[in-house]
Amino acid sequence: MKGLVGYDLRVSAGWRRQLPAGGFSEHSVIAIARDHGAGGKAIGAVLAQRLGVPLYDRQILEKIAERLKADPDSLHALDEGVGSARELWLYRMVTGIDLSPGTYRRHLVNVILSLAKIGGILCGRGAHVVLSTSAALRVRITGSPGVCAERVAAKENIPVEDALRRIEEVNHNRGKFVWDMFQSRLNDPTQFDLVINTDRLTDHEHVVEMIVSASQAIGAYKHEREE
Repeated sequence: MKGLVGYDLRVSAGWRRQLPAGGFSEHSVIAIARDHGAGGKAIGAVLAQRLGVPLYDRQILEKIAERLKADPDSLHALDEGVGSARELWLYRMVTGIDLSPGTYRRHLVNVILSLAKIGGILCGRGAHVVLSTSAALRVRITGSPGVCAERVAAKENIPVEDALRRIEEVNHNRGKFVWDMFQSRLNDPTQFDLVINTDRLTDHEHVVEMIVSASQAIGAYKHEREE
């Protein structure tokens, strides 16, 4: 596993050398990791509109499916830690498509690097790890389980207890996915440039301005280091 991770990060470093000065594409590149119910996807959408760049979430999965010539809906069951090793094996037996962790990781890294070269907001799937050697801003959007559960319950019209269980499941799966793919802890703040708790920072516009400022600072820092 560590050898594969090293390979992926060396690919990332090689890609960075192909970028313009500062390690950026022409547009901003921001990787967002988010807790379920913390508002990360909504913030990403506002941020993408603010910067005039695409938002990539499920699109990452769809592009992996294109490369594998697989059905995106079938592949979704194996995304972000949902699929077990047995499910990967069964998927290969049924479809004939090699979906081993190494194959999935390779396509995931290549898709993330390709999208980052264009510019955009990349949500989840370990993008912050893949882009750790580039000038991309790595953001973690988090929130306390209770507050996130209340939001999910209100949005989906379900009991708070059910929402809390759902949050625990989704967050566990996302963390497991990042660990299995990259041996990185999703709750490690040192893996991010900016960590935002939305318990009290509820105005998405204000949060977006914070992220934009941080992105500009990271770009300036990388430019100075490479001069």
